[in-house]
Amino acid sequence: MSDMLAYSQIVPLGAFCVAIAYAVCHAWIKTSQQDVDLQLRTMEHQERMKAMELDISRNNAAASAQKNLLT
Repeated sequence: MSDMLAYSQIVPLGAFCVAIAYAVCHAWIKTSQQDVDLQLRTMEHQERMKAMELDISRNNAAASAQKNLLT
């Protein structure tokens, strides 16, 4: 085992592996955060769309009630 550690390539190779692992973890965390942000924005958009649909329904109901009163 000590002969293997004597090679001059082991330390740079280990540092390279650590750098790759760090980059992969960092990219995965960033992607996960973007997914969470996208889900949150999607949910907020759906809530706004439902609220708009309710407003439109109320407006249509009020308009038809006024129309019925006028006739």
